[in-house]
Amino acid sequence: MRVSSNTSYELGIAALNRQQTAQVKTLEQISSGKRLLSPSESPAAYVRALEVSQADAGNTQYAANRQSATSSLGMLEGTLKDVTNLVQNAQELAVYAGNGTLNDSGRTAIATELRGNLDELLSLSNRTDANGQYLFSGFQGATKPFVDTGSGVQYMGDDGMRRVQASDSRQLAVNASGQEVFERIPASGGGYQSLFKTLSDLIGVLETPVVTTADKTALANGLNAAQSNLSSSLDNVLRVRSDVGTRMNEVDTLNDAGDELSIQYKQQLADLQDVDYAKAISSLAQQQTYLQATQQAFLKVQGLSLFDYLR
Repeated sequence: MRVSSNTSYELGIAALNRQQTAQVKTLEQISSGKRLLSPSESPAAYVRALEVSQADAGNTQYAANRQSATSSLGMLEGTLKDVTNLVQNAQELAVYAGNGTLNDSGRTAIATELRGNLDELLSLSNRTDANGQYLFSGFQGATKPFVDTGSGVQYMGDDGMRRVQASDSRQLAVNASGQEVFERIPASGGGYQSLFKTLSDLIGVLETPVVTTADKTALANGLNAAQSNLSSSLDNVLRVRSDVGTRMNEVDTLNDAGDELSIQYKQQLADLQDVDYAKAISSLAQQQTYLQATQQAFLKVQGLSLFDYLR
């Protein structure tokens, strides 16, 4: 089979181009850190890498959601702890107010302290999280939940629970209903009574002068009712705190699982698309050797004349 000079030249150029192309690809792999430079190189691996990347991005978003949930739940738990302390202080004052040696002035002093507790309770019930959302307003995060109308404290929120997507299969509530925490509390006489009214009633009892035997009886009955209602309020707050603590523990568990998933996704992506640097550098050295040999052979062949072939 005869090979013309033109054909020999074209074959030589083609061989050089192949070696240069392979070398350029290896250099791009090393510089980018990616073994797959285009989807056409391995469609199946590319599709799988895309799926894993999307799953990893979702997992990262869930982690951000959990971080936000941790902040909100931490603020919620801290607020409920403050409410717990306030109720316990009110209980102690109610017990002390039953001391038979106290006169009207002493009971009024206790009532003054309780008014401070009532003001503090209103402030706590209207606390916001780091995003400026009210903790106890239900779905209406921008609505101030409790307002003192002058004739009593009224709830302006609802029973909604604001939730975040903490994982692909779990949503977690990051607030508590103000009605659940402060309003729906079993009262000593039946039905429900808010913690605000319990404190207001106790203050009213302590500010009422005691002169007659009937006054003494009314004082004793009022203190007993207050102590019973405060006990129910404390049990209620502690129940909600327990629920919030359970949610916080679940966030920790989901964080651990999310961290494990993140490691798995990154390992899968590395296996699918990351370059093996040791292998790539070895290939590059080999390709350089092949290219040099091809160049030398091309120059040698192109330098031959007809007389060289006839020798």
